Amino acid sequence: MGDKKPKLKACDRVLIVEGYSDLLFYAEALEKGSRNHAGVFIEPFNGKADLVAQLETFLNPKLLAEKKAIGVIVDADESFSATCTSLETELTRITKQAIRHGQWTKKAEGKASIGLFVVSGDGNTGEIESLVWRAWANDPKNVDPKSCVEGFLACMDGQGHRAKSPDKGRIGALLSVLSDEDPRLGPGARDRVFDFSRPEFKPLIDFLRQL
Repeated sequence: MGDKKPKLKACDRVLIVEGYSDLLFYAEALEKGSRNHAGVFIEPFNGKADLVAQLETFLNPKLLAEKKAIGVIVDADESFSATCTSLETELTRITKQAIRHGQWTKKAEGKASIGLFVVSGDGNTGEIESLVWRAWANDPKNVDPKSCVEGFLACMDGQGHRAKSPDKGRIGALLSVLSDEDPRLGPGARDRVFDFSRPEFKPLIDFLRQL
């Protein structure tokens, strides 16, 4: 999205994400995937718990009246259904609009359209790294490199070193080679390691296109 970060006041659309690493990734998804990045301000928090705790303060009546659209993207983590229910309930209470995962409320004058997207790896659990890994690993051209990554993690596991988040471990191992200047999810997307046209990304990209 360029080197110059847009200002909240200058943007009529806002995307709320869990952290700075997510900001970098979703900026690339907006630009390279949805082609809908111009005029979007991305607000990162310090993890999901911090996002939930500060959501009502950030989504104040003034912001809700001024902006055209505000999207919220969070990881499912241990439970897709529980995360959907809790965020739908909280956003409905704050915005006084009926919020549902994967959907946007109707745009109206003086009333921002609100969208919620919960990211999972398999529809039940997971995080953005889970979705990214599934999209990359399912690509037929990555069959052999996938076995290299899995073999490395299995070898480390055999030595008593297991990744706290297996999918973050897989992505980290992959990017340590394919995007070694900055092996994080966002810079990896910037380096075009991931193909946003993959079908696994379609629900997320469709959601971002409506922002």
